[in-house]
Amino acid sequence: MLDRLFSSGSLPALETMLTYASLRQRVIAANIANVDTWGYREQDLPEGEFRRALEGAFLGQGLPERYDPREAAAAGVLKPGGNNVDLEGEMAKMVQNTALHSTAAALLAQQFSLLREAVAGHVLA
Repeated sequence: MLDRLFSSGSLPALETMLTYASLRQRVIAANIANVDTWGYREQDLPEGEFRRALEGAFLGQGLPERYDPREAAAAGVLKPGGNNVDLEGEMAKMVQNTALHSTAAALLAQQFSLLREAVAGHVLA
């Protein structure tokens, strides 16, 4: 019964969102750290993979094993040193990604709060 409770519905979807946002934060941080590195190409996690994983989580198909960073499709202009990281763009992505992570974390906390109330028998109608 517990397996069914935790492997369906919104909990796997929220876990997928948190996993994706955490991994993407690392990729964005690496891009920012390499903003002046010669020949470095901006990386990102494919949003399409995330959307498919989120769909699969809602359908109870399990979580993806991993997301692989790839060269960013919408990378900045190539600079003379062969680097294409746009610092302002990366900062904007970081803000957006932080909002995704914060939203998923808040929703997950709310779900566990509801479960805690249900187990304790204090469910409000």
